[in-house]
Amino acid sequence: MRKALRTVLEALFRVFFDYDCVGRENVPARGPAVVAANHPSYLDPLLLSARVERPISFMAWEALFRVPLVGFLLRSFGAFPVDTRPGQGRLAYEKARRLIDAGEVVGFFPEGKRSRTGWMEQTLREGAARLAWETGAPLVPATITGAFRAWPHFRALPNPARILVRFHEPIDPAPYRALGEEAGIAALLAELRRRVERTLLPGVKADLRTTVLYHSSAPWPRWYESFPALGLALLVFWKTRSFAAVAPAYGYVGYLLADLLFIPQRRVVKWVRNASAVYFAMIYGGFALPHLGLPAVEGGGALLAVMTGAFFPSFYERARVREGFIQGVVLACLAELGALSLYPTALGPHVALPLFAAAYAWDRRTVFARWAVPILLFYAAAVTRLLDGGIELVPHVVAGLVAWLLVRLVPRRTAPAPESREPPPSVLGLDLRS
Repeated sequence: MRKALRTVLEALFRVFFDYDCVGRENVPARGPAVVAANHPSYLDPLLLSARVERPISFMAWEALFRVPLVGFLLRSFGAFPVDTRPGQGRLAYEKARRLIDAGEVVGFFPEGKRSRTGWMEQTLREGAARLAWETGAPLVPATITGAFRAWPHFRALPNPARILVRFHEPIDPAPYRALGEEAGIAALLAELRRRVERTLLPGVKADLRTTVLYHSSAPWPRWYESFPALGLALLVFWKTRSFAAVAPAYGYVGYLLADLLFIPQRRVVKWVRNASAVYFAMIYGGFALPHLGLPAVEGGGALLAVMTGAFFPSFYERARVREGFIQGVVLACLAELGALSLYPTALGPHVALPLFAAAYAWDRRTVFARWAVPILLFYAAAVTRLLDGGIELVPHVVAGLVAWLLVRLVPRRTAPAPESREPPPSVLGLDLRS
């Protein structure tokens, strides 16, 4: 059961969170060990267990076992409840001690609760350090980064994010046992904190920058949002003299201005704005083709679904990579419009857009590229084969590759964010000046 659940969970984590785990070899292959990690999210016991062969029996907050799905998963992975109220955790500690004596791996979250800031709490509970000190079992620190952005304590549902679990080299408690109980446990706990925080700091800073960005003011309409919309509207109106045919384009420009001037900024609003250029180019471009005397796209829903799948990994990427994909799709749509003018065929967009997405994913080594590239290439080839495409599709292949080359070769300048946009450390509740 545990092996099957690990396989399913890892697949889900990889798709939804871009999950990875490094340093698994630092968890001893046999014998007792104590694993102790920071605690940024609901997912932490599962994140730590999903890629480790040995079962880790986590001492987890008892309230989590009352959450239907989470409780079932925790029990399946061998977790056991602990009452986190002061002085109430003795029974759970004694069970952990019995597991260590039996040669098992036991997991702890020394913070005793999910982090309120993403950083480790100021006060750590000594259970993990005490258990290692008393039994001589190695103490394995682990750092979880990205999970605070994925599912922090104040959110009911998770969000896509990059999550990395890193197991550090074990700490041998023998030298600390020579210091005496009080000093030895304190020193062992301090070393645990030092190792976890050493790799936690960059992730916390990245999460904070992302949070600040989500609440910053919207940008002015970008060139790849406004110019193609206005240019296409002008071309459609010249052909049709119909205000109804160009109303969606001017409506989109109006949305861009409303986002700049009126719409309160938050995560979902930013996502919609970033994705809007891609979907406007594909949907309005397909709508405009018949008005321009060009063949309508056959199976437009399938193409839209495929390109949505290609766009999904951009949620995990750096801003430059994500913006490059958005610009490239818009350029691919414009290049494909030119190819359709010269060699009209309803199959053209099914070749040009997936080829651009495949070339971009391969070139930038984006998340899931090893799966996305063959799927996109297979889609373009399958559509060509099933719908009897031929030599007339060559210009459309060129259109997709030209869009990729433009994004690849033309340098883009990204203005640095002004320092005044980042809240002072006192606002964030963290000292990030070091």
